[in-house]
Amino acid sequence: MVILIMAGIISSCEISNIELGEDLLPQGDNVILFHDTIFDIQAYPITSRPFITSERSINVNRTLLLGNLYDTIVGSSKASLLSQFNTNFSFASGANMEVDSLMLYLQIQDYEGDMGEEITIRVYELTERIFLDSVYYSDYNPEGKFNPVPLVEKSFMPEDGSIMAFLIEDQNFRDKFLALGSDTSLFRDDSIFKDYFNGFYIEAESASPEGAMARVQLASSDSYLSLKYANDSTQIDSVAGVEFNWSQFTIDEYNCQKVNIFEHDFSGTQLSGIIDNESASSPYCYVQGMAGVNTKFSFEFLEEWMAKNPIAISSASLIFKVVPEEESGISYDDLPLRLMMGTILEDGSYESIYDYYVLLANSQSNRFGGYKKAESEGMFFDTTYIYQFNMGLHFQSMIDGVKLDKDFVLQLNDKNNNVQISKLWSNISASKNRIRLEVAYLKL
Repeated sequence: MVILIMAGIISSCEISNIELGEDLLPQGDNVILFHDTIFDIQAYPITSRPFITSERSINVNRTLLLGNLYDTIVGSSKASLLSQFNTNFSFASGANMEVDSLMLYLQIQDYEGDMGEEITIRVYELTERIFLDSVYYSDYNPEGKFNPVPLVEKSFMPEDGSIMAFLIEDQNFRDKFLALGSDTSLFRDDSIFKDYFNGFYIEAESASPEGAMARVQLASSDSYLSLKYANDSTQIDSVAGVEFNWSQFTIDEYNCQKVNIFEHDFSGTQLSGIIDNESASSPYCYVQGMAGVNTKFSFEFLEEWMAKNPIAISSASLIFKVVPEEESGISYDDLPLRLMMGTILEDGSYESIYDYYVLLANSQSNRFGGYKKAESEGMFFDTTYIYQFNMGLHFQSMIDGVKLDKDFVLQLNDKNNNVQISKLWSNISASKNRIRLEVAYLKL
């Protein structure tokens, strides 16, 4: 009896090849869903296109990067910035002007890099005006547009959440206030004021070989220029001695132009030999913020694959695997939270994937993917990480001939203020970790 019962159990657990639900369809009407994994993907690192880093009203209280970093993966990176400051309509001009102190305050949100060594910040006076209604890019060249003699230079130990104060003792800059005398017109018109005071060019350099990068909140109420002064219009006859007034010249997101400038040098790295080289062969591809490194890729045999049969895409996922931290030198904790992908248009500009636009319009942009995601192959394997993008709509539009752009670019989602780097497996055919496209589709 035991033998007969066991035989019955085994026969009842027979595995069927019928897809879930197929047995409910009429005979001959079954829909077969096909699955393919496409590996023929050409990928190589490219220099990022310059992008807009000037102020826009939608970027309320955005942070700007300031400092320098160095590593053996992408070489050296530098961030500097330009900023204006606003007039103060309550400033009281008058004869016999006297400046007691002139201070610049900068709100530092936090730092990346080595905080165990001093960082030096230098502030220069701009000699050429920048305009709020103009667009400035990350590769803006400030050479010849500022006085090369610093207004102030200060070295200090980095500290997150700090407000740095810079005493400006440069006499030429102070004389610009003294020269006004009783002229009040300059402080009553913001445009005239910014023609006279063009603003600042600010750079920073760490004493550490690794470097340090600050995130500066210029639009914070704690970032401003402060003037302590006296003149005939501020004096009160009944008070003995000089009575000083204070005027604050603010830096905000609505009236002050601010520009982040990024510079990179890949010399001495493995990357320098393969970047922008379409024929280069490397097991790795890279993604970096600050207009540094992106990855360009295309699908060599996609058109041939699509031409085999009329098909309808059910889903399509593009998966990039992260190189393990013991090989890449990048801790999983230091990987960017999200990458972003777009197509490269004929003029070289980037456009987000069609799926992202559709999901964004429906407030579901998170479903597009691109987030750092842990992946485990089992309890006896190390956990690895991937970035996965869902782009079935985009591939269907390519099949339908609506989207003709075949080249894609991988970059950081928050490339303006993120200094992090991703090192990913590339397209080497011998590697099981290479980039893959997984497609589920119906044959029509």
